[in-house]
Amino acid sequence: MEDNNKFRKYLLLTIAVFVTVFVGLYLRFDDLKVWNQYKEKFFYKDIPLFTSYDAFFFAHYSRDYLNGNYKAGEIDPLRFVPDNFITNNVTYPSPIPMESFLGAKLSELFNTSLENVALWLTPILSVLFVVPLTVYFFRLNLLFAGFVGALLGVINFIYLVRTSIVRFDTDSLNLFFPFGMALFFLLALNSEGKRKYVYLVAAGSLAFGYSWWYAHYGITLSFLVLYFLVAVFTRVRKTQELSFRERLLSSIKKELPFFGVLLIFSNPLFVYKGIFNSLSLIKTYLINYFKPAVDGGFPNVFMSISEAQHFDIVRTATLSSGNVLLFTVGLLGASILFVRRFRETIFLLPIFFIGLMALKGGNRFIMYLSPFIGIGIGYLIDSALSFFKKKEILEELKIYFLRLILLLLLPFSLLYFNKNSVAFVIEPKITPELQASFIKLGEVTPKNSWIWTWWDYGYAIQYLATRATFHDGGSQGSPKTYFIATTFSTDSPRVAYNTILGIANIGAKGINDLVKEGERGEEIRNMIFSGKFSKPIKNPIYWVFTEDEIGKFMWINYFGTWNFNLKEGVRAPIFTLRGCKVRRKNFVVCNGNILDLQKGLVVNRRRAIPLKALVIKKEDGTIHEKSYREKGIYLEVVKGRGKSFLFILGEQPFRSMFNQMYILRNYNKKYFELVYDNFPTMVVYKVNQREE
Repeated sequence: MEDNNKFRKYLLLTIAVFVTVFVGLYLRFDDLKVWNQYKEKFFYKDIPLFTSYDAFFFAHYSRDYLNGNYKAGEIDPLRFVPDNFITNNVTYPSPIPMESFLGAKLSELFNTSLENVALWLTPILSVLFVVPLTVYFFRLNLLFAGFVGALLGVINFIYLVRTSIVRFDTDSLNLFFPFGMALFFLLALNSEGKRKYVYLVAAGSLAFGYSWWYAHYGITLSFLVLYFLVAVFTRVRKTQELSFRERLLSSIKKELPFFGVLLIFSNPLFVYKGIFNSLSLIKTYLINYFKPAVDGGFPNVFMSISEAQHFDIVRTATLSSGNVLLFTVGLLGASILFVRRFRETIFLLPIFFIGLMALKGGNRFIMYLSPFIGIGIGYLIDSALSFFKKKEILEELKIYFLRLILLLLLPFSLLYFNKNSVAFVIEPKITPELQASFIKLGEVTPKNSWIWTWWDYGYAIQYLATRATFHDGGSQGSPKTYFIATTFSTDSPRVAYNTILGIANIGAKGINDLVKEGERGEEIRNMIFSGKFSKPIKNPIYWVFTEDEIGKFMWINYFGTWNFNLKEGVRAPIFTLRGCKVRRKNFVVCNGNILDLQKGLVVNRRRAIPLKALVIKKEDGTIHEKSYREKGIYLEVVKGRGKSFLFILGEQPFRSMFNQMYILRNYNKKYFELVYDNFPTMVVYKVNQREE
């Protein structure tokens, strides 16, 4: 009888793990049906396109590793110029990121592209956390807490997006390592002797893997410290005959050998790095995260990053669990669980606290919170089943079959409430046309070129064009980002020119040195704008504009027009009009907007907006302007490649270098030279470097 019960328990565990893994993989690989149907949108020459910006970062290192160009600890010549050469501290990571290492080895093993590796690798890795999470609660006799937690963890919208096909990013194992460490800490806490050493070796190996994988050593350190404290005070609690001080010292002495093994397998160097990384994380996410400005008064660009955007409680609830009711019930259940079984769940608290940051900080933390919403729901189910058994409302065999039925029905229920996850199809962060243009960029520019552009595609340019960039997705927090934004928003070609050459000479280090000397951000800006640091350099510089920057212009302009006193900039978007059709002479309809070109009005349901001017750029490059009145907005019609592109924008965006140089290709030949024009995909200018 006992053997039958044990078999049934493990059968339920196996089914729970299998069902969750199946659902997680299905949701991710189901996108391939759409991708294969519209290959021209999702593939470049039969190579799938990356679905995250950071994927290009890891691919860049994988490629360099395969080519023998990866030199750990030496300068990375493509990242964060000129600071990589000025400070000599922008180097290839040591060791190579695990993601890049795995990508390179698998690419070599299967003789395929890194993109094809990412197509399969990321979704498969993303469901691995199901195993330690489910087993953790199975050990606590809470099968459904683990099952529903794992299930909601794999299907919640944020985690689904961040672990999709071709993502090639660290989020795919960012739940596996913490839940794995928590499991082995729990096992070690209740063991002694050789078995305890085995569990701590496993936990230490996972800690090592987590540090290598994510390089946020401070998070790993917090787990190690938590385990040591819990282990020590557990021993203190078990011993009552001595004074507290004696019990404490004795417990520390007994735990030190075990903790030493844990530290050795965690890699002491990573543990040491965790001290400094913790300080950096505190500064980034708890001190500076919500500030509009950072050192020197420069704008904090984190406010513009989509994954760092904070959602209201309703949207957070919807994205994490499906609806507000499930979210509330799950959070309540998780809270009750932590209170009632605190000692057994304490190792999950660091992950839970990271998840709770979604209630105040960036939406990316939802992926850490969702499993706990599911854990709370599952715990309430476990509690109900336990009540039925204790009160003999249902026989044990009936409870077993009820558990079996719930294991099969709950996935359908949660998928119903998370319809946005079921319907979601991931799209690449780059178009086939832009990928081709970046490859072309590597052909039309010298090898030692430096690329001046917005940070989002910094990694992509490093990977596809093998050209150096001034900033990217790992360095956009520096003051250089503000100055890059100013070149897009200014109406002065000379200011843009002076800024590019100024930053090329002094870099972020020069700016930070001026801040340390007591110069205010506004004063530093004026120095750079005036050309104080604008000396020619040996590297040719190219200014790259891409189509995605139209949608991002509002934020770019916000930073570029930053008022150091008010601590805010100008939010002035550029609107793209789509689906435009000529109804009759001088009347054009675009997505509900009627363009009256006779009277100079843009008419929609709410109001009639006066036009100041109609600006037409013809295919031969000539620009024609029709004025209507002294004040109003601009309507631009740009013809090229057999199409017409229509934009609406205000006075300041119209005068900006972004509009003049990118959309209208109207530029000052004294400072810039047009070298590649594939509007709207990409437009490239060479910065003319000559002594004034």
